[in-house]
Amino acid sequence: MKWSLHPVILGGSLCFEEQLALARDAGYDGLDVDISYLHGVAAERGLTCVQDLFASYGVVPAGTGLPMDWRVPEDAFSAAMGDLSAMAETMAALGCPRTFTWMPPSVGGAPDDFRHFVVTRFRQIGRVLGDHGVRFGLEWIGPPSCRTSGTPFIHKMAHALQVIDDIGLDNLGLLIDSWHWFTAQDTLEELRALRPEQIVHVHFVDAPDRPLAEQIDMEREIPGRGIIPLVDFYRALRDAGYRDFLAVEIFGAGLRDMPPREAAAVVKASCDEIATRAGGPSAQS
Repeated sequence: MKWSLHPVILGGSLCFEEQLALARDAGYDGLDVDISYLHGVAAERGLTCVQDLFASYGVVPAGTGLPMDWRVPEDAFSAAMGDLSAMAETMAALGCPRTFTWMPPSVGGAPDDFRHFVVTRFRQIGRVLGDHGVRFGLEWIGPPSCRTSGTPFIHKMAHALQVIDDIGLDNLGLLIDSWHWFTAQDTLEELRALRPEQIVHVHFVDAPDRPLAEQIDMEREIPGRGIIPLVDFYRALRDAGYRDFLAVEIFGAGLRDMPPREAAAVVKASCDEIATRAGGPSAQS
C-alpha cells in the first residue's frame, strides 16, 4: 500500500506545484488532486505539461473527488455530465483512474425514492467514467451525529455495498474512510471479506478519545493518536488484497495551524509507524 498526501491537512496555502514538491520531500508516493483544476491547466497549457509536472517530482495523482454535484436538477446534471466525460479523459491520461463521492446518511423524504434517485444518478455517472477506464468510489457516513434529522439512509459499509450491487457496474466500489468505518461500528471481518476490486480509495484517519455519540465529522485525529484500531484496520485491508493508496483527510487536529512542511511530515511519520507495527517497514507492503 502507498501513502498519498491529502492537501486538506496543509491549510490551503500552497499552489499545486508546491504540493507536489512537499509530497516528494516528505516521502509520499501520491497526491490527492483537484481534477477540475488540472483539467483547466491541461486545456490551457497542454496535457503533456501536467504529466511532466508529476513526473518531474516523482509523485503520481492518487485520486480525486467527483468533479460535479450529482444532486442538482436534471438540466444541470445533464450539462455536468458532458463536462465529466472530458475530465474523465484527463483522469485516465494522467494515470488517476479513480474518483469518489459520499452518500447522505439520512434523507428528508422517502428513503426508497431517494435510493432510486441515487442508483439512477450513480449508474449514469459510473457509465461515463467507465468509458474512460475510471473507477468510482462511494463513501458512507458513519457517526450517529450525522443522522440526527431525517430518516437513516446509507450509514454502514453493508448499505454502501448494496447500493453498488444495485447499480451493477464493474467500475464501482468503496471509498473506505477509517473514521466512518469506526463510527458506523463496521467490523474488521467485513473489511477482510472485501475483494480488492471493491476498494477504490482509502482515507486513513483516527478518532478522538470520546464516546461514539460524541464523535463529530469535522473533529478527527492524526493516525495513531486516537482510539481507532488502525494497525488492525491496515492489516485487514492488506488481508483483503488492497495495494493502492491511503490518504489522511483531517480537517483539524492542529495540522492546518502548523507550517505545511511540518504537517506533512507529522502525518507521514505517524502513518509509517502504523504500517511498521502492522508488519511491514512502510506502507509499501
